[in-house]
Amino acid sequence: MSPDRHGALAPAPVAATESTDPRERQRAWIRVARARLAAFVRSSAGEVDQATREAESALRAAVSSGTGIETLSAELEVSPRALRAIVDGTVPLRSLHPDDSLRLA
Repeated sequence: MSPDRHGALAPAPVAATESTDPRERQRAWIRVARARLAAFVRSSAGEVDQATREAESALRAAVSSGTGIETLSAELEVSPRALRAIVDGTVPLRSLHPDDSLRLA
């Protein structure tokens, strides 16, 4: 997901929730999770809170869609252990932001 010309983050594509094919729904949620995770990594101080919430939500939605942690971690190039910790809430995603100044204290 990328910011629009006004800097707002786009909502999840409708296709992620409308498809009747479970595999296509999973692929759609993987795409949403990838885009939201990328937006989180690129986020600035003014965007980081919203980008964190949206990325965490998309990751959880992808797993809830039936996508396995191993599959999702391979698609996102994130370790399965780290992904599981983010999805279950034991590690806040924001604490992993690449800009140290944007991590939670």
